[in-house]
Amino acid sequence: MLIFLLFVVVVGLAGVLGLSVFGGFNFDAIPNLPVAASVIGILLALYIATLLSHRGERRLAIWPTLAACLAGAVLVTGAFNKDVAFSLADVMTFARHADDPVQTPRDASASVRLRRAMDGGFLANSEINGATLTARIDSGAATVILKQSDAEKAGIDVDTLSYDTPLRTANGTSYLAPVRLKSVRIGPVVMTDVEGLVAKAGTLNETLLGSSFLRRLGSYEVAGNFATLRQ
Repeated sequence: MLIFLLFVVVVGLAGVLGLSVFGGFNFDAIPNLPVAASVIGILLALYIATLLSHRGERRLAIWPTLAACLAGAVLVTGAFNKDVAFSLADVMTFARHADDPVQTPRDASASVRLRRAMDGGFLANSEINGATLTARIDSGAATVILKQSDAEKAGIDVDTLSYDTPLRTANGTSYLAPVRLKSVRIGPVVMTDVEGLVAKAGTLNETLLGSSFLRRLGSYEVAGNFATLRQ
């Protein structure tokens, strides 16, 4: 008799589980009576498992316990997802995409944060035309201005340049050579085809990142001891 009850309970619970998984059954459509019957069946299965365990038939006790756990999981899932119809198609879709690489959404914006230097300005470890250089952020400069040694590091042939662009400074008027920079990068922030100038040897102590770079940023903010550049 006990084996017969075990068989009935297992088959009944398997039917509930199969209807839920393979039939695309929405739990809102389950009448109260079948739900109650399922709960009673789960309790009965656990009771039978307990009796079998006490009788020393632990191998048989595994099956009603497993059936009760699976059916209980299905009913609990339905209780918390009443608006979702779970079907075999959902399982197959999940299995098909389980091995797909995770697609991380790309953020079109990029930003970098610079700490204020001891002299009060902001120095950036930048790359100009792929060459690593230290440059000062200078919003007062109209363009990117490279000292000649940095221009040479950036692959610019300084001997062929025409130094015919005047630049007025506190020390007088200097003449610089206009160039087009392939790229200017600070961390993840990168601009291509940037207007620039190259200074003659000995007329500039450091490379300046001026407005031809800064005005193309999405924003440039200074707060306390930090400057944030956003593309």
